[in-house]
Amino acid sequence: MMRWLAIKENTPLFTSSAGSTTSVVKRSLMFMLSLLGTFFLIAILALLHIACDINNRADDQSRNLLQKALQNQEATMKVHTQDYAEWGESYTHLHKTLDTDWAWQKQNLGASLFEDFHYEAIFVLGPGGDTRYAVVNGKRVRLTLEQWAGTHPQAALRTALAKNPDEPAALSLAVNGQPALVAAAWITTGGDEDVQPLPGPPSMLVFIDQLRPAELRELGEEYGIHELHVQTGSSGKADYRQVVLPLTFYNAPIALAWRSENPGRNLLLVVLPLLLSILLLTALLAAWLMRNALNKARLNDENHFLLEQSRQALAASERRFRDVVEATTDWIWETDDQLRFTWISERFPVITGHRIDDWLGRPITQFIECEQIELADWLLQPGQTAHRGLTHCRYFSAQGHQRYCNLVAKPTTTAEGELSYRGTATDVTLEVEAQARVQYLSRHDELTGLPNRVRMKEFLEGKLQSMPTRDHPLAMISLDLDKFKPVNDLFGHGVGDEVLHQVSERLRACLREFDLVARQGGDEFILIIPDIEQKQDLDQLCERIIREIRRPLYIQEHEIFIGASMGIALAPQDAVNATDLLRYSDIALYKAKSAGRNGWVFYSADMEEQIVQRREMEKSLREALKEDQFRLVYQPRYDMKAGRVVAVEALLRWHHPLHGLLMPDQFIPLAEETGIIISLSDWVLNTACRDAQHELQGMSVSVNISAVEFQTSGLVGRVRDALRTSKLDPARLELEVTENATLWNPQSSLEIMNGLKALGVRLLIDDFGTGYSSLSYLRNFPFDGIKLDKSFVAGMPHSENANNIVENMIGLGKAFSLSITAEGVETPEQLEQLKMYQCDETQGYLISRPMPLEELKAQIEKR
Repeated sequence: MMRWLAIKENTPLFTSSAGSTTSVVKRSLMFMLSLLGTFFLIAILALLHIACDINNRADDQSRNLLQKALQNQEATMKVHTQDYAEWGESYTHLHKTLDTDWAWQKQNLGASLFEDFHYEAIFVLGPGGDTRYAVVNGKRVRLTLEQWAGTHPQAALRTALAKNPDEPAALSLAVNGQPALVAAAWITTGGDEDVQPLPGPPSMLVFIDQLRPAELRELGEEYGIHELHVQTGSSGKADYRQVVLPLTFYNAPIALAWRSENPGRNLLLVVLPLLLSILLLTALLAAWLMRNALNKARLNDENHFLLEQSRQALAASERRFRDVVEATTDWIWETDDQLRFTWISERFPVITGHRIDDWLGRPITQFIECEQIELADWLLQPGQTAHRGLTHCRYFSAQGHQRYCNLVAKPTTTAEGELSYRGTATDVTLEVEAQARVQYLSRHDELTGLPNRVRMKEFLEGKLQSMPTRDHPLAMISLDLDKFKPVNDLFGHGVGDEVLHQVSERLRACLREFDLVARQGGDEFILIIPDIEQKQDLDQLCERIIREIRRPLYIQEHEIFIGASMGIALAPQDAVNATDLLRYSDIALYKAKSAGRNGWVFYSADMEEQIVQRREMEKSLREALKEDQFRLVYQPRYDMKAGRVVAVEALLRWHHPLHGLLMPDQFIPLAEETGIIISLSDWVLNTACRDAQHELQGMSVSVNISAVEFQTSGLVGRVRDALRTSKLDPARLELEVTENATLWNPQSSLEIMNGLKALGVRLLIDDFGTGYSSLSYLRNFPFDGIKLDKSFVAGMPHSENANNIVENMIGLGKAFSLSITAEGVETPEQLEQLKMYQCDETQGYLISRPMPLEELKAQIEKR
């Protein structure tokens, strides 16, 4: 600013450059007009290019949509053709013999296909290529495929089906100038065991959908493509922009055409007139500005003298602000020697909400307060001449909200020689509130508002310093919510957060004012109860907490039920320091959850020893996988009709180096809890598949799948890898799943089962009848068979109740077309009774005990 003033002082009062100033202004304006003209020209050209590009993109998109529509139509036809072709009754009535009564009169392959699906032509071609049966336009006719189509597509269809007999073939034809979609498939038994296939080549089923003009238009309208038709030489030139899609069909090319959306034209109709209008207005405005600028240039020299008049005022203003320009300001103030406001900057009302006129003449001490020192004493302190700062001073906004600012001040002398003060006030309310928030969050949980682990430890250590006694101990309670994870999985984390918030409110309501409840993290809470009168009071408190938490929670129209488990450690009985109390209450909590949940357990010294033993067992389990300590034994399954062993079940055994042979129920629950079950299951899968492929020729092998594996991703991929590595036919692998395996997430379990079925493996329900939803499982899940639990077979044949239950369960399975295997068969009488009930397979000690692979092979060879 000082340099600008010096330049002005060296400038003459009058100049003779008025003409040159006008010339410079004129050249500058002409240059600006040229730039504007160039800009508008570029904008118009760009608009035309964009319109063309939009049209091209829209046309490409409609071509892609049309091709997708034809592909979808073709895929639908292939599915319909395969459904009719892979049908045991079609094989019987169309291939073995031609039963026109079944095909036409009973509408199995008649006019309904034309009425429902608009299939104009249906042909059944014999193994030699002759047309055995034909329906055209919903009427039975005596035409061959070649006569109707006007070409010979049969050879191409047979070639396509020969490459992949299990999949339908598709072909596109031009029939009477219109496109036609053709789908063909071999007529097979479709896996129907009641239909015996004949030797020799199969017959072929052909469905044809001729896309006539009306159907073409309807197909196009479904995808937003208007006036879709076949382009011909006689169509003439349309009065609208057309899009053409040339297609190469089997016997002739066909081009499809339709009305283009032409979005570029609409863009031009809207934007181009607007752009031209802006161009005209800009030109008029530029002319007006040019005229005014030239007038002002001529007045420039005259105004120069007036500018010199204001130089003195600007110099005084520069001196006023020179002292405060060093500081970054929000609003600037100036007072007299009595500390009354004499000037306030325009930022003052923006920051504080107060009007400037309301505070001019009033003392600054009425507006700003400071806790550290009286503001007046600080400002009037003698001997201070430099800038000084004061932090976190308080003031109130116009709305009455308390706010904070940092104050910078400096004494100065006015032009009249009087003492005054100048300075800045920087609003730091957000900074102060943020610091307070950080201080709060460092000791509290943000979600629930409860004290966090840091605050809990401070509270606990403070209470322990008061030395609790055995007569009046302190209780540390670790609380963990039961069934909380399904709430997050089913309803989302928003509902889960609200559950935690409501649980924290209920916990607060259960405690005394001087007790403390803190959130440990996740769904874990810590309760500290000092000065307990009697242990009975603690039991009553735990009972009340369980009762309160088990009350239903109503969140977002959901009724949610959860529970809680608690572990309790006492000071000084169990420990006298915070770390040990936390650890002991966690151990007791683990014991409470293992005991069945919704309860509480007091810590005892032997619990820690059990935890150590469990950890040693877990370590041994991991080492067993590495050191190959596991073995498989196989228990045969006996086919009642075939009278022989047709399958085996793979059962796991652990040859522990210290404890000897361990059965699955001794280590599988621990493997499920620790996650080792996945690696263990992979070993079982790979070993069983390898043994079945190399040692058990033609026999199926069943493997048990843990319920935990249905709660983790990757099961389908692991089974696929085991099959690929062993090269075992997927149809020989059976996976046994308990009814309870999919209770947590039935939808996800159904997707996993469908993925396994897609691999070709069979799914069996293990221990059928012991779960929660047997009938719904049979109806909703893709099982191939059920295994009756041995607890039902044990009472046969002497218990009439057991006989009735087993007979009804077998009948239920038969009603759902499932194979039935009875487990635990131990007597010939049980075997005869099951044979009378038409049970398919049996398994038990009567047939064979589980045995190693070599013994199994020897027994099978002996039988």
